[in-house]
Amino acid sequence: MDDLTKEFIAESQEGLDRMERCLTELETRPGDSAQLVGEIFRSVHTIKGTTGFLGFERLEKLAHAGEHLLGSLREGKLTVTSDLISGLLRLMDGLRSILALIEATGSEGTRVGDEDSALIAELAALNVEGTVVAVATGSAPVAAAQQIAAVPATMAAGVAALSDKTLRIDVEVLNRMMNLVGELVLTRNQMLQSGVEATNFPELARRLDSVTADLRETVMQARMQPVGNLFGKFPRMVRDLAQTCGREVRIEFSGQETGLDKSLLEAIKDPLTHAVRNAVDHGIEPPNVRVMAGKPSEGCLRLRAFHQSGSVVIELADDGAGIAIERVLAKAIERGLVTQEQAADMTEREALQLIFLPGFSTAAAVTTVSGRGVGMDVVRANVEKVGGSVELESKVGVGTTLRLRVPLTLAIVPALVVRSGGQSFALPQSALVELVYVPKRDEAKAVERMGAAELYRLRERLLPVVWLDRLLGLETRSGEDRHGFYMAVLEAEGCRYGLVVDDLLAPEEIVVKPLSAVLKEIGLFSGATVLGSGMLALILDIGATAARAGVKPVEEVTEEVEVLDGNTEGAEVSLLVFEARARERTALPLDAVERIESVPLTQIEYAGGRPLLQYRGELLPLRDDGRVLMELEEIQERGGEASVTVLICGGSGKGEMQRTGMVVRRVLDVSGGTLIDKDAVTGEMELALVKEKLTMVHREFSVKAAPAWKEVA
Repeated sequence: MDDLTKEFIAESQEGLDRMERCLTELETRPGDSAQLVGEIFRSVHTIKGTTGFLGFERLEKLAHAGEHLLGSLREGKLTVTSDLISGLLRLMDGLRSILALIEATGSEGTRVGDEDSALIAELAALNVEGTVVAVATGSAPVAAAQQIAAVPATMAAGVAALSDKTLRIDVEVLNRMMNLVGELVLTRNQMLQSGVEATNFPELARRLDSVTADLRETVMQARMQPVGNLFGKFPRMVRDLAQTCGREVRIEFSGQETGLDKSLLEAIKDPLTHAVRNAVDHGIEPPNVRVMAGKPSEGCLRLRAFHQSGSVVIELADDGAGIAIERVLAKAIERGLVTQEQAADMTEREALQLIFLPGFSTAAAVTTVSGRGVGMDVVRANVEKVGGSVELESKVGVGTTLRLRVPLTLAIVPALVVRSGGQSFALPQSALVELVYVPKRDEAKAVERMGAAELYRLRERLLPVVWLDRLLGLETRSGEDRHGFYMAVLEAEGCRYGLVVDDLLAPEEIVVKPLSAVLKEIGLFSGATVLGSGMLALILDIGATAARAGVKPVEEVTEEVEVLDGNTEGAEVSLLVFEARARERTALPLDAVERIESVPLTQIEYAGGRPLLQYRGELLPLRDDGRVLMELEEIQERGGEASVTVLICGGSGKGEMQRTGMVVRRVLDVSGGTLIDKDAVTGEMELALVKEKLTMVHREFSVKAAPAWKEVA
């Protein structure tokens, strides 16, 4: 196939995607017909005009019939009806199937007779005002359109082949990538000519690091696609499924502009399709049942996408009948998946997880849409395959919500590197809640035992403890060698637990590599990476580790206290405690701290007397209340090497304050604290009790605080 034909197929598929969206909108908003019909007409007209040049006669003939019908609709000779929309959708399916044939074989195929004659006759009949068309089943495109079960397959066959291989990128992004590659080449040449011993080599290395970081971010930006591209496939599918199942359903979207890596967008397409089909067939009730229950006859599906903790969450909610837990447990007992005793001890969350078992279905009858027990297990398996997770909530009579949580990208992810049993492991930062250090003197009383389980009391909450070296059967440090232990508080799929490790290494942005078949069988790792030191590290699967250790999801009914607004005296807050001035404990609200960086003192620059840091492509003002930089410069003048600990605070997005770096002597702890009432002694100072020690709390860097930057005196 030549390049011209490939380009024609790609542009035609995009035009048909727009046509599909416009047709479903036209049915719900016939009052806006002029603009929508114009867009549909242009899509078909473009295909017809180009096919004549390329010599695809069959495609041209079908497109011409559709263009004639759309011309009458555009001129106001026809009104928008359900039959008309159905006919135009079948036209779109016919065009798409021929394009798929051209892509697969390079031609429109060999045939006896004209396979499109029935569809062309239907379009001609619709061109007469008021005509109701009885759809013939002999035509291949028409028959395919009638088989609702084949709708996702039709979509995949016609569109996926090219969409998986092609990506449209803004020219400005390409220009930026080209400029950065130029900078990269220039820096490389300078480093090669200078040599490692040159005095300017550290400066060149920093420049190389900066350019590489910018190039990575730009490439990731190029790979990001709005999830609206995926959402646009569902209005047509929901319309056809609703007609087949005898339902009245509308679909609503929010967050379509949310960006997601192209490969992940393709990976979650099938799981989300399964979920939408289940929601229409099992979730939304028939109109008469809804009316009797006091609901509107039309059900509603809501698709929402948003960013959360470094991941993208895609939420599918319906206002249907919900899932009856008793029915799920009865079916599980009937199939021998659980015993009567196990079912009696299950929480509601655990019972809902049974739905994801292979072959599990509560459908009363098998239909062309669902009921064979294939679907939800596929949803979970495919999402977990790309490092994501699935959460399910349901309430009888109210509806069901399914959340697919996937990483922003599979290529490069921020991770915390830890050591355990003499080996290195990477923990995805998206699952990391906080870090706790337990010194050796407190080890004996820090971990409590309840039967065979070990628990740690974190701010009056018992946290299950998992020892990584014991779980993996690694060499365990003896008591004499221990200096205490670190505990990473992790959360995944509703499970929160503390993972005990020997040591913490610096956080890194790691390049994810796939696992070999042998390591996959272990089931505890989601990938591997090569660290900056050259060492190999396995990436821990947080959810699988919890399951292997027997950590169960906890039903929490807690009321979150907003600590930034209103009267907060006596409230519990999460704080990062540090020392800025000698012997003075200071803290920031944990959600105000973006990162903790250790920076060589040589990277600190000055302008107008203010310390500044070039950080990830932006100029970061530094706040040095304790005059730490001055002390470190004296150390450096005496011949010692000095590095600065900087807390990156605030944010750089729209509506947020500029990032600011706070220079500190050392980070002491991450812990909960209780705010102290203001009185004549405290004045305007914000004080908190953290582990029974007075700690001053800064509020300036909260996202909700007004932008401010205080010049260091």
